[in-house]
Amino acid sequence: MVDRTGLEEAIRRAADPVVLTQRVADEAMTLVAAADGVLVGFVHAPSWLTFDCGAGKAASQIGTRIPLDGSLAGLAFWTGKTLHSDHAESDPRVEPDFRRAAGFQSLVCVPLWRHAQAAGVLCVASFRSCAFNERDIATLTSLADFISVVITVAVDLAGATDAFLSRVCGDALRTSAPDDDDWAAEERFVANVLNPGAMSMLETRSRIDRVLKGRGLSHVFQPVFDITSGKCFAVEALARFSGRPKRLPDVWFAEAHAMGIGVELEVVSAKGALGSLAHLPGAIALCVNASPAAMISDELRQLLAGSEPRRVIMELTEEAKVDDYPRLSSALSQLRLMGARLAIDDTGAGFASLAHILKLVPDFIKLDRELTSGIDRDPVRIALAAALVGFAAGLGAEIVAEGIETASELAVLRGLGIRYGQGYFLWRPTSVELIPSRLPREVWSAASTRAS
Repeated sequence: MVDRTGLEEAIRRAADPVVLTQRVADEAMTLVAAADGVLVGFVHAPSWLTFDCGAGKAASQIGTRIPLDGSLAGLAFWTGKTLHSDHAESDPRVEPDFRRAAGFQSLVCVPLWRHAQAAGVLCVASFRSCAFNERDIATLTSLADFISVVITVAVDLAGATDAFLSRVCGDALRTSAPDDDDWAAEERFVANVLNPGAMSMLETRSRIDRVLKGRGLSHVFQPVFDITSGKCFAVEALARFSGRPKRLPDVWFAEAHAMGIGVELEVVSAKGALGSLAHLPGAIALCVNASPAAMISDELRQLLAGSEPRRVIMELTEEAKVDDYPRLSSALSQLRLMGARLAIDDTGAGFASLAHILKLVPDFIKLDRELTSGIDRDPVRIALAAALVGFAAGLGAEIVAEGIETASELAVLRGLGIRYGQGYFLWRPTSVELIPSRLPREVWSAASTRAS
């Protein structure tokens, strides 16, 4: 459920004329090649024009007031005509203080209208003299009516939106209806009309906030076996999210990162995973997935320091883009000093994992299920896996084969000299309570029976 305050804020922003006016300024910068800056000003007080929006080198002048009398913009406002100056420094029509502060040498000032009355001015400026040609001036003049209509509609829409929200809020306060009542439905309707994307983002943020507050996130654990002895070496913590609509964990984390709270969600997930260490036999390690952004965060480092880092293997995935390897390497060195180890996940699925391996020198290299699946029937997969085994040995790393689904795959992987493996053939993800100390030999006995 979307928080009503957030919904109202989204509606107001979608209907905010300043947002649309800023878009006009931004687009004007791309429209006229010679433009170094654009300002859009309105008359909010008698005799004064205030620049509410700006783009380019003129953005620093947002909030500046200039007099209507004694300025080129003011003259355009009073006369209703597009005016320009090729030499602003010597042009008496240009307001002196503004000219000195902004440093522009060429100006085009286009009057803007609201309900057939002058309301403001669009100013396009350049640091060069004679920067704008006749075509530039004609283009800006021809767009004046369109820009005026757009701004007029935005201002009128903002007024109608304020009136709507005032009525809805007043009615909501006078009733005891639940949050998902008709008034919320009306707000959703307006939000979806004004900005469907904002509504979707609000719903996503609401779902993620719920998880950040401790609701809707749990973990299952998949054992990683020493496939040469049958002992359970480690378990990988896999996040699971509840709630509707149903989404894969990768989607949850991707959405959180897109909203700028991905590391926060990863830390919450890591905290939940690390809490399982107390329920695992002491000889079993815990694999925790984390992105590069989370790996370098102080929050994750402090969280790991407060656990049993010598029993933790941090996993970096193929999909994770690394922008700063030296910084990541430095952060990983701190984690390793605590005793934690590093695994590179999804090796064989793409080139990024190979770059991770070369630059980060992990303790474990995890073969992606795309490489493991069908390896018993594909000489190319066998050759690639064999090459990675030799590569890992040169680095002093161990190979972990993921996604083992059949006895034949297990047999081939063991034959290649791979020591560790995980997959549904060995054991499916389960709750931490179902991983007792007797699990390894019982599971291996069953797996060996199926493999024979």
